[in-house]
Order: sequence, then C-alpha cells, then structure tokens
Amino acid sequence: MNKSTKQTLKLNKITKTFITMGTLALAFSGYAQEQQTAADIAADKSAENVELIQVTGIRSQLTQAVATKRDSVQFVDAISADDMGKLPDANVAESLQRVSGVQLERGIGEGSAISIRGLSQNVILVNGRQVTTAGGRGDKGPDTLESSSYSMLSLIPSSLVSSLEVSKLPSASEIEGALGGIVNIKTRRPLDNDGQKFVASATGSYNDLSEDNGSELSAYYSNTFLDNTLGIQVAASSSSATFQEEGLNTFSGYSYDASVTPDPADETLVFNDIRYWEINDKRDKVGLNAMVQWQASDSLELYLDTFYSKVDSDRERYWTGFWTCCGYENTEISNNGVLTSGTVNRPVQANTEFAPAYMEFASTALGFKWYANDWEVTGEFAYTDSTSNSQQDFMRFQTAVSAEVDFDLLAGDDAPDVTFGDADLTSPDGLNLAIVYDNTSYNETTDAAAKVDVTRFFDGDFLTSVNFGGRANTLDTSHDYVARAITPNFALTDLPQIYTMYSNNNFFSGDGPAVNDQYLIVDKSKWKGCTTLSDYYDAAGTAECATTHDLSPSYKIKEGIVALYTQANFASELGGHNISGNFGVRYVQRDLTSEGHSEDVATGVATPFTTKVSHSEFLPSAVVKMDLTDDLVLRFGAARTLTFPDTSDLSSGIFVRGDFTANGGNPELDPFIINQLDFAAEWYFGESSILSAGVFYKDVESFIVNTIQPRDLPNYSQQVFVEQPINGESGTIQGLEVLYQQAFTSLPSFLKDTGIMATYSFIDSETPFEDGRGNSLPIPGLSENNINMVAYYEVESFGVRIAYNWRDDYLGYLGAGDNGVFYKSYQDLAVTANYKINDNVSLNFQAVNLLDTRQKQYAAYEEAIQRNVEFGTTYKMSVSVNF
Repeated sequence: MNKSTKQTLKLNKITKTFITMGTLALAFSGYAQEQQTAADIAADKSAENVELIQVTGIRSQLTQAVATKRDSVQFVDAISADDMGKLPDANVAESLQRVSGVQLERGIGEGSAISIRGLSQNVILVNGRQVTTAGGRGDKGPDTLESSSYSMLSLIPSSLVSSLEVSKLPSASEIEGALGGIVNIKTRRPLDNDGQKFVASATGSYNDLSEDNGSELSAYYSNTFLDNTLGIQVAASSSSATFQEEGLNTFSGYSYDASVTPDPADETLVFNDIRYWEINDKRDKVGLNAMVQWQASDSLELYLDTFYSKVDSDRERYWTGFWTCCGYENTEISNNGVLTSGTVNRPVQANTEFAPAYMEFASTALGFKWYANDWEVTGEFAYTDSTSNSQQDFMRFQTAVSAEVDFDLLAGDDAPDVTFGDADLTSPDGLNLAIVYDNTSYNETTDAAAKVDVTRFFDGDFLTSVNFGGRANTLDTSHDYVARAITPNFALTDLPQIYTMYSNNNFFSGDGPAVNDQYLIVDKSKWKGCTTLSDYYDAAGTAECATTHDLSPSYKIKEGIVALYTQANFASELGGHNISGNFGVRYVQRDLTSEGHSEDVATGVATPFTTKVSHSEFLPSAVVKMDLTDDLVLRFGAARTLTFPDTSDLSSGIFVRGDFTANGGNPELDPFIINQLDFAAEWYFGESSILSAGVFYKDVESFIVNTIQPRDLPNYSQQVFVEQPINGESGTIQGLEVLYQQAFTSLPSFLKDTGIMATYSFIDSETPFEDGRGNSLPIPGLSENNINMVAYYEVESFGVRIAYNWRDDYLGYLGAGDNGVFYKSYQDLAVTANYKINDNVSLNFQAVNLLDTRQKQYAAYEEAIQRNVEFGTTYKMSVSVNF
C-alpha cells in the first residue's frame, strides 16, 4: 500500500467520523433548540422573573478548572469530570496532557505515563496520599519491553475519578519528591451531595487494528444518613480490551561495525536487530473505591477511604528477524555513516513471546479533621500495598543454515524492505528451536505513612494562618527475579508439534515485508514453560529449567522518611492591590537500607551485601499571588525540591564477571535536587475564560549518569570495576507555558455555544549528557514544543468535543555506542460526542487516535530508523444513567 493510499484511507476514516457526528449535531441541536424554545415560552408565562443558569457538560468541566486555578495561591492546573462522572479523555494520563507543560508517554495502544516540564520524577497522589507502583519510584510496571503500558496512571480507571490537579511548584506543606509536579487524583466524597445518588454506565468499544470488541461497566452509589452527617459511597469499574501494535521494532538497535568497509578504522552505524512484530495485549482492569465520611460533630470529621485497582494482561508477541553481521555485500552508506542497505548471509528467525502479567495496588486511609475556634488539626494514617508479577516465555525458531538476506532502510516510508532469500519460515523442515527463555519477575512495595497537619488562624492585617506538621513513612520494596535461559538447538522435526501457523495478510497495513504475512510460531495451547520439553534437555538444560531463584538481580530496599514543616500564610494589600501567598521550609530526613548480593559468574557464589545510607535536606519555598485587578492575576514563586533516585538504581546487587568487571546499582546515590523559579500572568475574562502565560527556570544540581567505578567488594582480592549509576554534573531546564480558554458566548447564532481550550509549551534543557560523538543531549522524554487544542460545541442536550495534541521530536534514551535514540514528532486527534436524552440518561460516543499516527524512533540520524509502529483507531459508545 503506497503512502497516498494510506493517507486517503486515513482521511476517509476521519471524514466518516465527522460526517456522522455532524449529522448527529444537526439533529440533536435542532431538537435542543425546540426544547429551549418551549422552555422560553413557559418562562415567559411565569409570574416570577427569575433566571437560573446551570452549567453542565463540557463547559462545566472547563469552568470548574478555571475556578480551581483562579482560587489557588499555588501554581495549579485542574481537570474536572463532567456531571456524569466522566473525564474528558480515554484515561487519566491522556487527560493530563491537556495541562500546559505536561507531556504524554505512550505505551501499547494508549497514553500511559507523563512528564511535567520535561521531568518524569513526579508524585502521584490519590485523594492526597502517595501511591507507588510495585517496583517503587521510577517503576513503569511489569513490562518485558520496558514501556509504560502498565504504569500507575494506566492502572487507575478514569471512571472512578472526579478531578485531577497538577501542582508545579510545591509549598512547604506539600509532600516532597516531585521535581516536575504533584498530580492529585481525586474521587468523589459522599458528603458532597445530600441524599442518594446513583450513576452507572456501560461501554462497548471496537479497535480497527485488533478488530476486537471491548467492554466497560462502571457504577457509583452514595447516600447520606443522620441528617446528612454520615455518608457512604462505593464506586466500581470493570473493563476488558485488546490493544494491538504492528510494525518495525528492535531490541538491540544499532551499533558501530568496523567490518562494513575495507578500512578497519572506518566504523559504520549498523541496524543489528531488524524486527517486524505484532503484539496482542488483552487487558482486564478492575477498580474499586469505597469511602465512609462522618461529620461526628460541628468540630470533628472522620473518614475511611480505600482504593483498589488491578490490571491483568495476557500479551502475545510474534516477530521475524535476523542479526545483521559479517560479510556485507551490496552496501550503501549514508553521508552520516549509516548502513542503509546491503546483503548478508545469516540465519533468520521466527520468534514467539508469551508475557502474562498483573499489577495491583490497594491503598487505605483512616483520617480526621478537627477544628475549633482558631485551630484546625488534620491527621491520616495510610497503608498502600502494590504488587506485580510478569512471566516471559520466549522461544526462537531459527533456520539451520544461513540465508541470503537483503535489507533496505530507505525503501519505504520509514518501513525498511527485508527479504529472506530461500528461507522458509512456514515449514518445520530446516528450522531449529534455538532459544528458550522462561523468566519470572515479582515486585512488591508497601508504604505505611502517618501525617499530622496543624493550622492556627489569625485575624490580622497580614498573617492569616500558620501551618506546621509532619509526615513519616516507611517504604519497603522487594524485587525477585528468576531467569532460565536454555539454548537447545533442537530440530523442530525431532520434537512434538509445538508449533502453529501465524497469519496476517494485512500486516502493518501492507507496509511490512511479505515474509511477515505467514510464519511458524509456538502453539500457546501446547506450551507450559521450559518444562514442556523436559524430556529432551541434557543435564545442563535440565538444571537451568529447574532454577528457582537468582540472587544477583534480586534485592530488598527499605526507606524510612521523616518530614517536618512550618508555613506562614498571608493576605494583605500592596500598592492598592490584594496580595496573598505563603512562605515556609520543609525538612526531610531519609534512612536507607539496601540488601543485595554480589555474585561471581565464574563460581556462582553469591555473597550478601548490605548498605546503609542517610540523607537530610532543608527545602524552603515561597509564593506570592497579586490581584492587579478583579480579572488580572500575577504569581511569583520559588522553591527547592528533591526526589530520591529510582528504587531500582539503589540496589546493592552486583553481578561480577570473571575479568573483575561488574554491573549493579548504587545505594549511595544522592537525591536529585532542583532550585526553581516561577512567574505567571493570568487574565480571567469570563466565567470559563482565561489567557495565561508563565515562565519557569529549574537549576538541577546533579543528574544521575552511568559510569564505571572501582569498588572494594567482599571476598575479592582486588578492586572490581563496577558499571553503576552515579551523581553527575548539573544542568538547567527552562520554559514557557501558555493557556488560552474561552467560551464564545457573545458570538451570534450557534457560535455562542462553542468554545476553545489551547495550550502551548516550550521547554529547553542543558544537561551533562553527551552522545558517542560528543554532541549535547537534552533530558530524555523532553519535547521542546508541545501543542494541545480542544474545540467544543454544546447546547443543553448535545455536545461535541474535538481534541488535538502534537509534540515534536524527543530523546528516548542512549543506545549502543552512546547514540541518542529519538522519537519523531507525534500527533493525535480524538473526538467525543454526547447526547442527553433526559436528566437521567445520556449517550456518549468517542473516537480515539483518529489520525492513527505511527510512532517512529531513530538512532542518532533520521535514516537510522529503528521503530515504526501503529495501533489503530478505537471507537467507543456508552450509555450512562444518573439518579
């Protein structure tokens, strides 16, 4: 399929969606106008000249968000659910990208993680309490591909969320740990509404790539008793969907090879591991939120809040591939030194991976609020337990003899052409079972936290209140890993029939190599892990399959953190203008115990290795809000923030090779520390209208980089050179954030029912990171330019919302040869329409990923493409009831 044909199909898809929605808009808006006319006549006949305006739906969401931002002293942005309890996007992460300065990372099929102002070290709260994934800080979930598909934000069902708040500059009273920002995910509270309330929805979905029908059910019930002083609520959600990814990808990527040209000093960048794969990922998600809230007296409130979520994934991955190496012929090399085409004689492969995984967390909090006279005291004890488990069964069928492989990276639109000569991957004849991996990973993190906050109010001309308090928590993380790697090299014809035929006649929309239409894979119904072939292994293979624990990659980390703070809040006048704000300081003390093993690969001996470290830091902060007029607000802020390193980087585990080299973690890493300044100007020119611009500057005292350091290890007669993370040099991050939001209520005709929300951010960074050629690199995950636009049309019973997002190129990570691996720019379009049948029933339609943009990645130079995948468009239709 050529490029123009694909674009035509994509335009047809979008056109059909908009024609359908346009027809619905005309029909429903006409009906709404008739209803409004009837209502106007009834109003004219009314004896009382009273106008009651109730804003609901899309405009209600935006109005609430503007009010939250306007009223806050801090630098805060908010996103609200609508009156039917729905967030405006497919999930929590994709809603957050609408906030200026927030950038979305996409997992398989959907947005799944975020960075704020270029930084991924952010704090996630649920109803004000911290939650972490099973692997601790920095963990993206149990994914063998190391994507964020099972991250915390993908774990929380959006149907359980009432609002999202992003704080970009923390005050002394807010939890430490956020370099970019704090995300507070709020659910409803039962005493927010008197009496009984019930909301439920049923959703059906369809993805045009996987051709799968998904479903989601959600329900919310709350009620109040004892004269509305006791409230209970229960919210639950259950969904099932299959996500699919097709296209070009890799594991090993590119490396430099001096054998491509006759000159041994001439190194060429070679795509070593060209893979075309298909991923099918069936995810079942369950979420539950329950709360009891009791206003025991005029001065005492008690609550019990619990949140539970679990994702079960059943993922299959199939791909063809080969290892580019040796004896290159018919080569073409770009001006940047990239091997863009050639011929090699190599064995070719048909690969299978089964990777079931689950991740769950349960977080419960018991808290109180007491207030009397000029004092307020709040307290909470919270306990969170997160667990995850992943299983990887990876099997490789490989030709017994080499084939003549031709490849051309420039043959298609970032879709390399690959042919496998005379190799036949559809017949067991000539194929060997070359590799069997049977790996298991288990993670668990528990977080027990207690906090007390005290406020003393004053009736003065400047000081309004003083806050002081503290928080103590214990974070325990354990990681257990079992790796079973067997290289049997069995002929398939000598084994039971463990294979079946993979077939996809429209793989990658026709842009993939013909060999990917059909090839042999492992039959899932017949594969039971490495024990499937126990009768065929030699002694070494039998022993490897029986492995039950690997000590060197396993670890336990315990962190005890105590934080104390004091904060003064003020409100006064300056030059005839109202000012308000706060200033304070937070003290943080952390004690770390990291337990691991140093393992000698030559002897297999594992020696326990424990490290204890303590850190403390003072974190001052201040913010001033000035009302120049009733509509114009200025904000100034400064803060010192910190976060501790990713939990996996703090492991004491070390794997020592026979040449006294090793790799491992570094529990003695110092925390990340940032000193930041913020300034913003905000013009509120309507109830749901705002134009704001802000600039920020972050001075990063130390980035974490990988290096090789000599270390003295137990039971070794000489120093061992360990590759590990260390604290590197400093850097800076600076940027501009713009928000424009307006309801066009003053325009004529139907335009008065339209509105827009648009954000733009420019973020730049200077870091100590360099690629293998000495070129400076930005912070990974940081796009300099980001645009979000939301346009809507809404009348009383019908609304349409169109959301567009674009981000430019960004660095993913450092690959082989210290080459920067970059993602190309990405754009996305989503459309939502809702129709309110009556006050109790509504319909909702959603189309996600309408542009079906391919996610592309390249190594150092754009011709060195190494990833180009598509996910398809998802359509959803739901019915909601509200009583």
